[in-house]
Amino acid sequence: MIDVRPTVKDDVLALAPRLRQADIDEVKAASGLDPLTALTLSLQISPLCFTVFGDGLQLAMFGAKPEDNPTIGRIWMLGSDEIHDHRFGFLRKSREWVDYLQERHPLLYNYIDARNTVHIRWLQWLGFSFINEVHGYGFEQRLFYQFVRINHV
Repeated sequence: MIDVRPTVKDDVLALAPRLRQADIDEVKAASGLDPLTALTLSLQISPLCFTVFGDGLQLAMFGAKPEDNPTIGRIWMLGSDEIHDHRFGFLRKSREWVDYLQERHPLLYNYIDARNTVHIRWLQWLGFSFINEVHGYGFEQRLFYQFVRINHV
Protein backbone atom coordinates (compact mmCIF):
# COMPACT_ATOMS: atom_id res chain seq x y z
CA MET A 1 0.00 0.00 0.00
CA ILE A 2 1.33 3.41 -1.00
CA ASP A 3 0.56 6.57 0.94
CA VAL A 4 1.51 10.15 0.08
CA ARG A 5 1.53 13.12 2.45
CA PRO A 6 3.23 16.51 2.76
CA THR A 7 6.91 16.17 3.65
CA VAL A 8 8.24 16.91 7.12
CA LYS A 9 11.89 17.32 8.09
CA ASP A 10 12.07 13.81 9.59
CA ASP A 11 11.29 12.39 6.14
CA VAL A 12 14.43 14.04 4.79
CA LEU A 13 16.53 12.53 7.56
CA ALA A 14 15.06 9.06 7.01
CA LEU A 15 15.30 9.04 3.21
CA ALA A 16 18.69 10.69 2.61
CA PRO A 17 20.87 7.71 3.63
CA ARG A 18 18.73 5.32 1.56
CA LEU A 19 18.60 7.09 -1.82
CA ARG A 20 19.08 5.00 -4.94
CA GLN A 21 22.66 5.18 -6.22
CA ALA A 22 21.40 6.58 -9.55
CA ASP A 23 19.71 9.45 -7.67
CA ILE A 24 22.84 10.11 -5.59
CA ASP A 25 24.90 10.19 -8.79
CA GLU A 26 22.43 12.52 -10.51
CA VAL A 27 22.30 14.96 -7.59
CA LYS A 28 26.09 15.05 -7.39
CA ALA A 29 26.45 15.48 -11.16
CA ALA A 30 23.91 18.31 -11.30
CA SER A 31 24.70 20.22 -8.13
CA GLY A 32 27.65 18.68 -6.29
CA LEU A 33 25.40 18.25 -3.25
CA ASP A 34 25.15 15.25 -0.94
CA PRO A 35 21.72 13.58 -0.51
CA LEU A 36 20.89 15.20 2.84
CA THR A 37 21.65 18.70 1.59
CA ALA A 38 19.81 18.11 -1.69
CA LEU A 39 16.65 16.84 0.01
CA THR A 40 16.75 19.60 2.65
CA LEU A 41 17.11 22.29 -0.02
CA SER A 42 14.37 20.69 -2.14
CA LEU A 43 11.98 20.79 0.81
CA GLN A 44 12.84 24.44 1.49
CA ILE A 45 12.30 25.68 -2.08
CA SER A 46 9.27 23.55 -3.00
CA PRO A 47 5.96 24.72 -1.55
CA LEU A 48 4.51 21.52 -2.99
CA CYS A 49 6.67 18.77 -1.47
CA PHE A 50 5.44 15.27 -0.68
CA THR A 51 6.74 12.00 0.72
CA VAL A 52 5.75 8.59 -0.62
CA PHE A 53 5.42 5.83 1.99
CA GLY A 54 5.20 2.07 1.72
CA ASP A 55 5.25 -0.38 4.64
CA GLY A 56 6.00 2.55 6.97
CA LEU A 57 9.17 3.53 5.07
CA GLN A 58 9.83 6.74 3.22
CA LEU A 59 10.20 5.53 -0.38
CA ALA A 60 10.60 8.85 -2.16
CA MET A 61 10.17 12.60 -2.01
CA PHE A 62 8.89 14.71 -4.87
CA GLY A 63 7.72 18.19 -5.53
CA ALA A 64 7.70 21.21 -7.78
CA LYS A 65 9.57 24.45 -7.37
CA PRO A 66 7.69 27.39 -8.90
CA GLU A 67 9.62 29.52 -11.35
CA ASP A 68 9.26 33.30 -11.72
CA ASN A 69 6.27 32.60 -13.94
CA PRO A 70 3.97 30.63 -11.58
CA THR A 71 2.54 28.58 -14.45
CA ILE A 72 5.96 26.89 -14.71
CA GLY A 73 7.17 24.38 -12.14
CA ARG A 74 10.46 22.55 -11.90
CA ILE A 75 9.40 19.03 -10.98
CA TRP A 76 11.72 16.64 -9.13
CA MET A 77 11.73 13.27 -7.39
CA LEU A 78 14.36 11.35 -5.42
CA GLY A 79 13.75 7.83 -4.20
CA SER A 80 15.07 4.75 -2.47
CA ASP A 81 15.59 1.25 -3.83
CA GLU A 82 12.53 0.13 -1.86
CA ILE A 83 10.34 1.84 -4.46
CA HIS A 84 10.90 -1.26 -6.60
CA ASP A 85 9.07 -3.38 -4.00
CA HIS A 86 6.03 -1.11 -4.42
CA ARG A 87 6.38 -0.34 -8.11
CA PHE A 88 2.76 -0.99 -9.16
CA GLY A 89 1.27 1.15 -6.40
CA PHE A 90 3.91 3.79 -7.00
CA LEU A 91 3.20 3.90 -10.72
CA ARG A 92 -0.55 4.27 -10.15
CA LYS A 93 -0.05 7.08 -7.61
CA SER A 94 2.65 8.86 -9.60
CA ARG A 95 0.31 9.71 -12.48
CA GLU A 96 -2.23 11.07 -10.02
CA TRP A 97 0.35 13.26 -8.26
CA VAL A 98 1.97 14.57 -11.43
CA ASP A 99 -1.52 15.57 -12.59
CA TYR A 100 -2.03 17.31 -9.22
CA LEU A 101 1.24 19.25 -9.60
CA GLN A 102 0.32 20.14 -13.15
CA GLU A 103 -2.98 21.67 -12.02
CA ARG A 104 -0.85 24.25 -10.21
CA HIS A 105 1.90 24.51 -12.85
CA PRO A 106 0.58 23.79 -16.36
CA LEU A 107 4.17 23.50 -17.61
CA LEU A 108 6.40 21.09 -15.69
CA TYR A 109 10.05 20.64 -16.61
CA ASN A 110 13.50 19.70 -15.39
CA TYR A 111 16.74 18.05 -16.46
CA ILE A 112 17.73 14.42 -15.93
CA ASP A 113 21.10 12.73 -15.96
CA ALA A 114 21.34 10.63 -19.14
CA ARG A 115 22.63 7.73 -17.00
CA ASN A 116 19.39 7.58 -14.97
CA THR A 117 17.61 5.19 -17.35
CA VAL A 118 15.00 4.02 -14.82
CA HIS A 119 13.70 7.55 -14.29
CA ILE A 120 13.89 8.31 -18.00
CA ARG A 121 11.52 5.39 -18.75
CA TRP A 122 9.24 6.48 -15.87
CA LEU A 123 9.09 10.06 -17.17
CA GLN A 124 8.21 8.82 -20.66
CA TRP A 125 5.45 6.66 -19.16
CA LEU A 126 4.12 9.74 -17.35
CA GLY A 127 3.86 11.62 -20.64
CA PHE A 128 6.91 13.86 -20.44
CA SER A 129 8.71 14.75 -23.66
CA PHE A 130 12.47 15.02 -23.96
CA ILE A 131 13.21 18.23 -25.80
CA ASN A 132 16.92 18.89 -25.51
CA GLU A 133 20.28 17.23 -24.92
CA VAL A 134 22.47 19.39 -22.73
CA HIS A 135 26.15 18.51 -22.90
CA GLY A 136 28.31 19.77 -20.05
CA TYR A 137 25.41 20.28 -17.61
CA GLY A 138 25.86 20.97 -13.92
CA PHE A 139 28.64 20.46 -11.43
CA GLU A 140 30.18 17.46 -13.22
CA GLN A 141 29.51 18.80 -16.74
CA ARG A 142 27.70 15.62 -17.84
CA LEU A 143 25.08 14.85 -20.46
CA PHE A 144 21.58 15.67 -19.21
CA TYR A 145 18.25 15.68 -21.01
CA GLN A 146 15.70 18.45 -20.62
CA PHE A 147 12.14 17.16 -20.29
CA VAL A 148 8.76 18.86 -20.24
CA ARG A 149 5.06 18.14 -19.87
CA ILE A 150 2.53 20.77 -20.86
CA ASN A 151 -1.11 20.79 -19.84
CA HIS A 152 -3.00 22.30 -22.77
CA VAL A 153 -5.99 23.58 -20.81
